[in-house]
Amino acid sequence: MLASLAAFARPFTTSPDPYGDSYYSDTTMEPAAVAGLITLMIFLYLLIFAVAFVISGLVWAGAFSKAGHAKWKAYVPFYSMWILVKISGRPESHFWLLFIPYFNIYMQIVILNDIAKSFGKDAAFTVGLVFLPVVFAAILSYGDARYLGPSYLTPAQKQSAQQYAQQQYGQQFAPQQFTQPYGQQPYPGQPQAFDQPPAQPNAQQNPDQYPYGSGPPQQP
Repeated sequence: MLASLAAFARPFTTSPDPYGDSYYSDTTMEPAAVAGLITLMIFLYLLIFAVAFVISGLVWAGAFSKAGHAKWKAYVPFYSMWILVKISGRPESHFWLLFIPYFNIYMQIVILNDIAKSFGKDAAFTVGLVFLPVVFAAILSYGDARYLGPSYLTPAQKQSAQQYAQQQYGQQFAPQQFTQPYGQQPYPGQPQAFDQPPAQPNAQQNPDQYPYGSGPPQQP
């Protein structure tokens, strides 16, 4: 009877443990395979990064040239964004605001809006630059849009622009003094110049004065 019980219990004692060492050794990856997978992911990431910057450089190169910058600057990572900040007219310190998480999204939209205005575009074009930057940046670069100058002005620049406009306005509408040419009678209803004495129609001629071009009468 003991022999029969041992034969009955033998299948349960000799079955492999599914959670034993042999189970884990069959399913785990080798260190070399893990390193190869990580290397492949890094390579794909760098490739996508490089292709994205090449496309970005192509669509922005024309806009850089219109704004007076070399086209090769559009292909340099991060430096191209520095130039875009300068094209919009914003201070160079605003470039560092693009590295603040969440706030950089707002700054990118604001800078793109300033760039659109610098090329004479409206807010609808800014929406296109935000959602379809490849298409609308190419329109700025290779379309008929002209760079009109930076649209963003600092408070000091705004004050100087207002003073310049006031000076130009004052010079354009400054009162002018109208003078009559010497010896010319004014038209009816036209005021006489202040530096010309009023005409005296009833003034008598001095007998001692002779007509113009004639001398004193000769004695016989």
